[in-house]
Amino acid sequence: MYATTCRRLAIFLIAGLACTGRAVTLAEKGQAGCLIVVQPGTMAWEGDDKPLSRWQLHSEAGERQRRLLRDSINDLAHYLGRMSGTTIAITEGLPAGEKRIPVYVGAAARRVFGPVGISKAGLYGFRIVADKRGVGLYGESEFGTSYAIYELLHRLGCRWFMPSELGACIPRVDRLSMPDIDERLAPATEGRRMEGRTGDADFQRRNRMNGTMIAAQHALEGYITPEQLEANPEWRLHDAEGHPMPGARFRWTRPDVADAVADAVTARLDKTYTPSVSLSPGDYVRPTEDPEERRHDPEPRVWEPAAGRWSTTDRLMMLANRVATRVGKKYPEVLFGVLAYVNYNLPPAREPVHPNVIPMLAPIDFNRHHPMTWTNHPNGTWLLDMVQGWGAKAPRLAYYAYGMNLAELSAPCPFITKWGTDIPIILSNNCAFWAPETMGGWESMMPGFYLSIRMTFHPGEQPETILQDLWTRFYGAAAEPMARYWHTIDRAWVETREYSGCGYGYLRMFTPEVLAEARAAVDEALGLAATIPEFRRVQMVDESLTLFELFMKMREDFAEGRLRTLGPDLDRWRSSITHLARRYRPQFAFDSGLAKEYVNWFWSRPYEEATRMDREYARHGRPMLLWKWRYNPDAEEASLPWTAPDYDDAEWPTTHVVRETWSTLGHHNTMSDAASGRSGRMVYRTAQRLGALPVGKRAFLWIGSTDGSAKLYVNGKHVKYVVPAKTRQHEAGDVIDAFSGYCTPARFDVTEALVSGDNQFTILAERTNLNELGTGGLMGPVVVFREK
Repeated sequence: MYATTCRRLAIFLIAGLACTGRAVTLAEKGQAGCLIVVQPGTMAWEGDDKPLSRWQLHSEAGERQRRLLRDSINDLAHYLGRMSGTTIAITEGLPAGEKRIPVYVGAAARRVFGPVGISKAGLYGFRIVADKRGVGLYGESEFGTSYAIYELLHRLGCRWFMPSELGACIPRVDRLSMPDIDERLAPATEGRRMEGRTGDADFQRRNRMNGTMIAAQHALEGYITPEQLEANPEWRLHDAEGHPMPGARFRWTRPDVADAVADAVTARLDKTYTPSVSLSPGDYVRPTEDPEERRHDPEPRVWEPAAGRWSTTDRLMMLANRVATRVGKKYPEVLFGVLAYVNYNLPPAREPVHPNVIPMLAPIDFNRHHPMTWTNHPNGTWLLDMVQGWGAKAPRLAYYAYGMNLAELSAPCPFITKWGTDIPIILSNNCAFWAPETMGGWESMMPGFYLSIRMTFHPGEQPETILQDLWTRFYGAAAEPMARYWHTIDRAWVETREYSGCGYGYLRMFTPEVLAEARAAVDEALGLAATIPEFRRVQMVDESLTLFELFMKMREDFAEGRLRTLGPDLDRWRSSITHLARRYRPQFAFDSGLAKEYVNWFWSRPYEEATRMDREYARHGRPMLLWKWRYNPDAEEASLPWTAPDYDDAEWPTTHVVRETWSTLGHHNTMSDAASGRSGRMVYRTAQRLGALPVGKRAFLWIGSTDGSAKLYVNGKHVKYVVPAKTRQHEAGDVIDAFSGYCTPARFDVTEALVSGDNQFTILAERTNLNELGTGGLMGPVVVFREK
């Protein structure tokens, strides 16, 4: 991380530690031995209480930095006093005859100690000095001075592990001192952030989560107006047959399009200047077969294996480079953020990267909870190769890590192994901006969050050291069992060799044995907690684990075909997380607004429909959970012989359709793609002996959940799907060949196809859409119900 005068981190001395050199005593026995000296106008000025806009970040940057420095100085006085049991004064200028040691801050320190002596892009260098003249804390800018303040407080033992006072660990000492020192330091990165739904401004400032932010939101299509596309139809993106595609998507390789984008960007900068502008496309998988665009692809074409599509990165870099060059003639300092995402994830094979273009890697399809060095992952070392490839191409990168198990947030997910391994690799490949997507979750993700805070500022710190500090200070007497809890959970994520996203791999990861081990550790910690803060910190994890135990009960019930209580249990889970989110709002814990929504998206319809079917209908046979399966690499016609009732599937492997996913079966990235001719087709077969249906009663085959389409054959007969309600594609009552949906139950009327005796069921499944989760085909129990 750092350049330092002595090439090491100095250890500041708190009471009780030996000192080999001169010690500067800041406070002793409740008496202040120092005072803070600032330049006049630092702590108060006209308009310093005026509300700031959420959006005018650049025009108000100077005011924001003044307030950052003021708030940091107030923290310095507050926490020095809190540690020593006294009051530390702040004064403008050093009073004549003052006997206390002056702690000079900012410009006041520069006048006494001279230049900072180190520079970091963004003016983030800072200096900490203590000698016979006093103490100096200052930097190249207000940011740098703030960093110096919190560096001192950290070395004196102050920690803010989690938002709110519950997350603060501030020692109390009789004697507060530091050695003579002179260090010139700089953070590893130019900018670090946590999203506002993960921590308040005080927490982020104290942990130095700020600096330069790169704009990379989905914005590109907004620079070209509908009128421009209407007037220039050749700008529109076309399909493989040469027909214009609807919407706002345009060609990236045309110089005139790049000029139009650049002119729109310049006009916006003329109106409101910002130091960074996004050139990131919308949130979609980029179509690849436009004939004009195809001519600009490198040869051979680059395949994006995780996205299952041809790469379009070179096309996007052509556009970004042209825009950066044209805009740079007037605004040479502006940086252009460009997401490396979906099928423009891999680095360009041919195009360079303009120095002002900052690729922001957003590995949504890669290694959700395994480190990028995990060679047994279905994605192999693709993520590592991608990071190193971009690092070789671009002088500076931004990294948009996903700071959660994407699409399911309630499970404990500490990211100890993942971020402890990945962050040093990312930093060593020119990462200058750390910009993870985070969604609250301190009850479930705290170790990883805190690792990222420390390592992206101090990459020389080792994960084990950071975590030992966390366990010891935060959990106190309960440190050992809480460390055991977090490591138990982390091992379950990493060592299970289950790679599907969301909650679809949980039944293999969080077995009853793992949950019992986690529960034992938390229960032990509850009994050992020696102070009220320690108990409350453990209690938050206990409530998180209790909520997750209910979640896993629902997953187990679904996997065993126990359907009756799924709806009520889901209601209880929703009520619990709503209550916990309200109670732990100051800690930004339990629900950022998406934890409950994700569960609703993926499981509300399967679970609620399961309970309704089980209550309103009678079961006609046992739940069908184990199915023979076979991948079909060819067209659907090749699957048809496998639908015959007497087809010999004895050599086919068997899968449990809830406990295992396509990722488990070795088909993590399997997906149909017309452009490449790849197939995402899977065939499932099973059989069951059923009794005769009561006269006049109808029977329905119910599929709990799918990823993609399901075409049903019963005893060799194709049973078509009747659309139950109007959709965007169909009217209610339409009869179609196959059901198609995502995390949605399906019901087929099989009355005429069933026989009394042995019945054979075949389902042809196909996945066509990228969902990043490694799922596909059947994802829920299959049950035959009949009317009561």
